[in-house]
Amino acid sequence: MKNFSKNQAGEDGFQKRKSSCLSKRDRSSAGRIDPKAVQICAAINARDEYYTTSSCGGRSFLYCGDGIKAHHHFANSKTDEDKDTDVDDKDDETIRPSGHGFFNRFRVNHDIIRDAERYFNFSSLDPGQHDDFDPSGGGDPVRSIGQYDYKQEENNSEQENEQLTTSIKSIEEKFNSIVDPVWMRYEPFILHVMCRSLDASQALMNAARPAFKNVGLTTWKHGFGRYIVAIWGDEGIDMPLTTPGGNHNFVLRGQEEWLKTEVNERHARNWQKINRFVDSVRSMPEVVDQTTSKDEWVQDYVPTDEAATIGTNTATVAPPKRFDVIGDVALIHSVHGTHTTEELEDIGKAIMKRNKAIKVVAVRSSVLSGSERSPGEEGLAIIAGMQRSPLVTSHIEYGIKCVVDLNNTFFSSRMGPERLRICQQVARGENVLALFCGVAMDAMQIVSRTEATVLAVELNPIAVECANRGKRMLQRNKAVRCAGAADRLDIVEGDALEVMSTLEHTSFDRILAPRPKEGNMDGDLGKGDGGVNFLRAMLPLLKDQGECHWYDFAADWELPNCERTRKGIESVCDELGFQMDVIHLAKVGSIAKKQHRVCLDFRVLKK
Repeated sequence: MKNFSKNQAGEDGFQKRKSSCLSKRDRSSAGRIDPKAVQICAAINARDEYYTTSSCGGRSFLYCGDGIKAHHHFANSKTDEDKDTDVDDKDDETIRPSGHGFFNRFRVNHDIIRDAERYFNFSSLDPGQHDDFDPSGGGDPVRSIGQYDYKQEENNSEQENEQLTTSIKSIEEKFNSIVDPVWMRYEPFILHVMCRSLDASQALMNAARPAFKNVGLTTWKHGFGRYIVAIWGDEGIDMPLTTPGGNHNFVLRGQEEWLKTEVNERHARNWQKINRFVDSVRSMPEVVDQTTSKDEWVQDYVPTDEAATIGTNTATVAPPKRFDVIGDVALIHSVHGTHTTEELEDIGKAIMKRNKAIKVVAVRSSVLSGSERSPGEEGLAIIAGMQRSPLVTSHIEYGIKCVVDLNNTFFSSRMGPERLRICQQVARGENVLALFCGVAMDAMQIVSRTEATVLAVELNPIAVECANRGKRMLQRNKAVRCAGAADRLDIVEGDALEVMSTLEHTSFDRILAPRPKEGNMDGDLGKGDGGVNFLRAMLPLLKDQGECHWYDFAADWELPNCERTRKGIESVCDELGFQMDVIHLAKVGSIAKKQHRVCLDFRVLKK
């Protein structure tokens, strides 16, 4: 028992570190995970044994300097041997220590090169030519600070134009430091994963090696859960594009399409390897190390998937093996067989005895129905703990708290990993529309972790009241990573179709659409339109290259491709004159036997 207690303490510490790491603000230039790395990060983070610490799905960029990443914060400026004694120069952060080079990269692109002539046009790198100045080169659709905000508009306010002027100056300073030769580099996939045991590290490396040969254990600290595995690809390019001399003489002029092909082919091979790795991770055994005993009851500390397991010898009857923990409430979805009131009470007391944080145990006694997908006032029976009517609790997920009325709103703690996956894809400065937001946990996660602005829409008035209470708690929540989170969240009560009809077209960078189940009229049962009316209203609201997270319901035989869902979206895009670029298709939960909830992440191309 002593060894188990020690292992359990280590497991608890690992899960707490995992929760802390995944809740941190993304400090990359885009403030989000690369789209092509989302799938593998989600697959790894869904397992108890691992969490990702950094990732890149593959990227190309142009650069000048010595190409050493550690010198990225040094500009092409004087060294400390050349600087004079002026006070301002002494405090200049761009001054390089003697012996150090500099590294300045630009036109960073995590996607394929679509316009070779524009991407390799060096004349548009001159910030003095404001009309032709093109820092992105038509590259990365992933928004990053200052990447696109370099043109002032007549209808901008004075404050907005002042901010843009500051952005222009910072961009100009960066591009004024461009010197010959200019190089192009392609960096393949790279991933760092924290593992909770040496056995888990070995299992992950075995899963990665069929796709990636460069796999290794880079950090091994003594103690539980301190093993970092690095996985990186070998599809690299590093070549000069201009000659020295300061004239930006492009030595491969006329070969832009060939360069584009070389980069894009490496992207394709790199992404194929990532997909193979995803399949390997998903086929891994459920348990790859022995850190806890299967015979013991384990309460997971991760606040996202808090379904717990209990043994069969703790009550007079066999309790359910799994239940959801929402706030201080343990919610049992069903109890098999017929039990007396005393037997149900024994089950509830056994659960509360094992977890002192649980104050109420309830059993759902009716199916979810209606657009609210809630059990109703009579749909929950409290079998242990204090009686509450309605059953309201506050739930914490990665430090963010929401209010949930379990009788009258729909909320699932098992969707926590999916909410994290979506949140990690939101870049800084995005304008997000969150439809069918419920108690707005997904919206609050986004504004708390990024500088995005979110408009949340919900029809259920009780869910809207819960969402507003959660918004008020954001103002005094120390776990919020970005200032002004509550001010960047607007919650609107109303029907989604009616609200969308009042919104301006091409005004959102991202739309979340976790639409509710429509019962027998849904598309997975061969009836209904699968939410086509919502798609027709949503897609015009997206900007060019805007992204949508569309939730649908699929029968087991439709997985993994979900062709019906894809074709439904494609037909609406064709009808509206748009193109669809699929980013990721995720299975995010089961709603019934042989019925699943899926999410299709796709990008809309309008030009």
